[in-house]
Amino acid sequence: MSRPCFGARLLVFLEVTKVSGSGPRCSVSFLLHVFTHRFEHLRTRLLVSLLAVVSLLTAAVLALVQVRMRTHVWEDLASTLRTESAVYTKVEEARRKQAEQSVALIADLPSLKALMSTHDLATIQDGSESILRTTGAELLLLEDSSRELLALHSTVEPVSFPVGKSLLLRSTGKHDWWLVNGHLYCLNFAPITAGAGAEQHTLGRIGLGHEVTPQSVAGNDALKSGGLIFERDGGVLISSLDPSLWPDFQYWLQKPTTGPSKSIQEVDIGGESYLLSFIELSGDHPIRLYVLRSYDQATSFLRSLNQMLLVLGAIAVLTGALVGFVLSRQITRPLEDLVSASRQMEKGDFTYQLQVRGKDEVAELTRAFEQMRKSLLLSREGMLRSARLEAVGRLAGGIAHDFNNLVMIIKGYSDLLLESVPRDSHAHIEEIKRAAERASGLTRQLLAFSRKQVLEPQVLDLNYTVRGMLKMLRLLLGEDVELLTSLSEQIGRVKADPGQLEQVIMNLAVNARDALPGRGKLIIETQPCDLDEGYAAVHQEVTPGPYAMLAVTDTGCGMTSETLAQIFEPFFTTKEPGKGTGLGLATVYGIVKQSRGHITVYSEVGVGTTFKIYLPAIDQPAVTPQAEQTGGMLQGMGTVLLVEDEVPLRTLAAKALQRLGYEVLQAGDGLDALVVADRHPGPISVVVTDIVMPRMSGPEMVEKLRRKRSGFSVIFMSGYTEAAALENARVGKDVVLLNKPFSTDTLVRKISQVQEATSTVPDKTPSPSS
Repeated sequence: MSRPCFGARLLVFLEVTKVSGSGPRCSVSFLLHVFTHRFEHLRTRLLVSLLAVVSLLTAAVLALVQVRMRTHVWEDLASTLRTESAVYTKVEEARRKQAEQSVALIADLPSLKALMSTHDLATIQDGSESILRTTGAELLLLEDSSRELLALHSTVEPVSFPVGKSLLLRSTGKHDWWLVNGHLYCLNFAPITAGAGAEQHTLGRIGLGHEVTPQSVAGNDALKSGGLIFERDGGVLISSLDPSLWPDFQYWLQKPTTGPSKSIQEVDIGGESYLLSFIELSGDHPIRLYVLRSYDQATSFLRSLNQMLLVLGAIAVLTGALVGFVLSRQITRPLEDLVSASRQMEKGDFTYQLQVRGKDEVAELTRAFEQMRKSLLLSREGMLRSARLEAVGRLAGGIAHDFNNLVMIIKGYSDLLLESVPRDSHAHIEEIKRAAERASGLTRQLLAFSRKQVLEPQVLDLNYTVRGMLKMLRLLLGEDVELLTSLSEQIGRVKADPGQLEQVIMNLAVNARDALPGRGKLIIETQPCDLDEGYAAVHQEVTPGPYAMLAVTDTGCGMTSETLAQIFEPFFTTKEPGKGTGLGLATVYGIVKQSRGHITVYSEVGVGTTFKIYLPAIDQPAVTPQAEQTGGMLQGMGTVLLVEDEVPLRTLAAKALQRLGYEVLQAGDGLDALVVADRHPGPISVVVTDIVMPRMSGPEMVEKLRRKRSGFSVIFMSGYTEAAALENARVGKDVVLLNKPFSTDTLVRKISQVQEATSTVPDKTPSPSS
């Protein structure tokens, strides 16, 4: 099933690449021809295509190598960063323990305790300077028990007492980080106590600080290919990077996607790409140490690698061009034959001979093209046949619409005559009615064929419908035809008009009976079926999904291919003149299509014929058939607004309704109906209106009337178009669609039904006179 689609794509490819036969006539046109149609020949395009493929593959390999190398470098840098972060963390823990032990020892010195016991600010300030030199720290501070700063010394840069005091007030724990005049200090605090036991008391606190720099943490060599950044609260404290680059890093910190969720992250600083990780440094005011490594520096060696790979790529492209040149000529020869065949097919010649050589891909293309050509020929014939069917269908639908009104007038006045003329004249009138009934049946066939008949679809059990017709079919077929059934209980329900579905089975049975020369068999079977996308690709009108299949098979004479091509055309018949209308199978086709189904036929001369009808399966319970009400003519009550543009038909229906007790308001179109309704002071029970009328349609009139009145039901009359169902859905759910032609009794029963179905709601809409 994929051959035609593949062949169609081949045809498009060949049409695009076919060679022009015209040549240059002068030097100017020759130059234009060369520069504007540089790749006109198929072999040239094939060669260029091969070059393009080789170039793309080479470029893909180069890109893959680049990606793999960059990935490897990225992973190597990430591993290095993780290792360095782990080392820095352990070094920091060891340094902090050592600093805590050192400051505890200094705090326990007797000389320091004696100095603090003097409580003299000048003495403590002068005496503590020597202590700083012995500790090896860069910052020393002393405070008394009331947290007053007594001494402050720095070996790096002097720190003022106010700055030291403000920083000291915020440091309450054993460890903190101070940034003073661009210098970062790591401070450790210890209490200074005197006395022992119950007499022990606190003299104050000592703090020793060591300056922290990127060089002291990582060393100069490690900073050449990366950097360190100390950060707190989104701001850079100190860094080995140039201060002009700090805003880029701070901007990266402020991005909402940035965060500590990933151990290794990528950042662009000053146009250079870095990988970074960080460690947390605790304290009263903790900071974060970021370790950076330059990704751009690490991948700088790839430039020389790229140059070498480009040379290798150029060699590969040249080699591919040489091989492509050798192969292109061999491949294009059979393709040129396909181009010639496609040109002939454009002219309507589907018989151009193609030579299939070998079993390679080009030979398969040629076979696919041949299959596609056959499919296109069949599709063209089918489209022409469908166009003829559509044209005849439109003509038949238009004639049937007007003919329905005439049939209703004949039947209606025949009923009136039967009630008023002597009984000895009834036979003549009954003959008129029977003729009208036959005309009505012909009209229904025309509408079914043209797919413009108003259907009343219901959820049906297909098996139940078939079983209900078996007795009638046996009488119809006669004793010489054996009727067999094979009904599957696995089929789903279908949605169709029950009367039209019976018409389909009846027409197929009659067609089978006429095809049987004498004794024979008629087999009716049902099966569940699933039409897949492959089947739908070949049959455009089919929607993939589950279907219920109804097959009618006979063992008759069968049909030739010429007959099969015309069996669904209207008025086509193989019977003798006067023995068939030629609408039986056309009616079947129209009903199936209008029910959104699909029909196929298979026949062999001397063997028999099988019709298969596929109706969409649905998962809903079937509607239980209800017996029609019997009895005499119903007596009516209430007011009926009758809107019909056919005057004789309107007059006939009005008389019939009036005789049964209805008050009838008559109007010739939608605008007249609105005027008549406005002038009527009382309620209106039912609106009976045609759908298609001059000046204003029935659905539009009902919609406007609902704005003024309520409490009435609607019956639409139609003998022509299924679009009424759509209009019906737009104006409300309580409307009824009545298919022309219909009898007076049918109209009265419909009016009675809608009156019973309508809940009794008082009309609160003010009358036009109020």
